[in-house]
Amino acid sequence: MPFNEYMALHLGHPKYGYYVQGTKKRIGKNGDFFTSVSVGTLFGDFLAMQCIEVWKQLRKTDSLWIIETGAGGGELACDIVDWLDKNESELSKKLSYLFLEPFSYNQLQQQQEINQRIGTTDRFFWISGWEELPILSDFTILIANEFLDSLPVKRISFQKGKWMESHVGINHENKLCFIYQPIKENSKLACMIDELGIPKIEGYTTEIHLEAMEWIKKASAKISSSLFFIIDYGLTKEEYFAPWRSNGTLRCYKNHQIFDNPLLFPADCDITTHLNFSLILKAAEESGLESIGWLNQHHFFMGLLEKMCVRDPLFLVKNPKRESWIRKFFMLSHPHFMGENFKFLLLVKNLPQPLCLSGLKFCRSKSP
Repeated sequence: MPFNEYMALHLGHPKYGYYVQGTKKRIGKNGDFFTSVSVGTLFGDFLAMQCIEVWKQLRKTDSLWIIETGAGGGELACDIVDWLDKNESELSKKLSYLFLEPFSYNQLQQQQEINQRIGTTDRFFWISGWEELPILSDFTILIANEFLDSLPVKRISFQKGKWMESHVGINHENKLCFIYQPIKENSKLACMIDELGIPKIEGYTTEIHLEAMEWIKKASAKISSSLFFIIDYGLTKEEYFAPWRSNGTLRCYKNHQIFDNPLLFPADCDITTHLNFSLILKAAEESGLESIGWLNQHHFFMGLLEKMCVRDPLFLVKNPKRESWIRKFFMLSHPHFMGENFKFLLLVKNLPQPLCLSGLKFCRSKSP
């Protein structure tokens, strides 16, 4: 089968898939990897504050819609809502928070997290796919945090003068192995390869994010007026297809160890790739979205820091909570930790006026 189909089964098989096993087994100290949300509530606090700034600049008075996709155990949603409850209680009452979550086990975990931290509330909703959602006319904020990198990718390799597509098969020892098949002429994949100008170096291997591009188009088609937060580790097209990046960006995570062979532990490790943000922007622009900011997590957090300091009384006195806050902020924002690797791409569609966001205060470019 093509590698993207193998990756989809590995991660999302309804019974055995890696993502069906629940976030508690995957994320955190006893799991396979850390995320920004693992550090604590701070990541959600900053996102909530940026959402409020958007809402006030647009002078909205009706309901606030937030859609989160790839929400894991629901921690980020609870962090955002908890911050809104404490700091913008009147607006928080108007909130409708929608999870786009295809896995029933994750939906259950999210509901349990909400019940434990937020309590009984009618502000949360669930859908399993875009097809269940009518076209939204209200302004909507979409948060895709470390989600698009998990969507299946096409993997290609330049061999004997032509591009081949990676498939997964079984060898004579009854073990999984890679098999390379010619790419169909005039297929979407073939046309994309021709457009991208990828180095034709013998053995050069890389990934094409066709499914992530289609996902962006589906999201845009369902939301009439929006702000998208695309947050992930990734690169520009020039960085992604650099001649020296000859083995692509595909990585696997298990017990906080990193390796590059996705066939070793079927359904028992995370498979991910860096996101090609240039291709994501291409798909976004083709579907009516416009980029207003492209920056790393360090600059996004530093732009919001002054506003957070004014709001939070922890900054007025020296105490252990303040010191803990500073350590977490350092972990999230310092370039040597999470600040440089994670990128923010902010996309808008059909807004009545331009936005002037604190998170973009130190933004150097609108697009990757």
